[in-house]
Amino acid sequence: MPILMEESTETPRVKLPKTPILITAATRWEARPLANALGLEAAGEDRFEGVVGGRRVVLVKTGIGAKNTTDKLNGLDGNGWLLVISAGLCGSMQKDVRHADIVADVREVELDFVGLLKETAERRSTPFHFGKILHTNIVLKPDTKLALGQEQRAIACDMETAAVRRWADGKIPTIAVRAVLDDADEEITGEYPDGEDALSLARFARDHASSLPSLIRTGYRSARAMKTLSRFLTAYLENL
Repeated sequence: MPILMEESTETPRVKLPKTPILITAATRWEARPLANALGLEAAGEDRFEGVVGGRRVVLVKTGIGAKNTTDKLNGLDGNGWLLVISAGLCGSMQKDVRHADIVADVREVELDFVGLLKETAERRSTPFHFGKILHTNIVLKPDTKLALGQEQRAIACDMETAAVRRWADGKIPTIAVRAVLDDADEEITGEYPDGEDALSLARFARDHASSLPSLIRTGYRSARAMKTLSRFLTAYLENL
């Protein structure tokens, strides 16, 4: 569902107050690249903080899925944020939305936040799509992604954005800005380690030896997509 605001690139934007921004990311493989690109420092368990473009930014690693996201965010103060960004990876649900493209779901968000997303994509020549990001509790098979994408008019899916929106409860502007990991016709594994520590990763590799080539390929694609997203969000926040 494209939302193109042609006049937004020509109308001078009103400077937004230097209120903090909250970013959420599910895993260390999503949170760490974002923290590094934004110059954020560790500030406790699963939390990074810093200043980007003169504005305080807090990044929270929530864990995978709606429950983990809700539990993590319920421990935060829900007041005083200018914007919440649900960041990380997503799965494409449309054939023209490809690996490492940037997808933004901006439902019910002010044009001040939306127009700059488009401007940032144009300046960086980044493949970019506005549209609906559908919630899912599992990694979907290609046929299901394509069918639901058509039925729900969704361009991508993830497991956390819906929970972030529920937590914000309409009181904080909330957008999802995600990088595509898997194409609509591509299948990736729905299995992942119980933890992110070295021992958990070693156990997972041992128990899924036959799947290692596919997992390694997914890891490379994840790193590439997150590199694109990290640079995009850095440029966006520096000009917000």
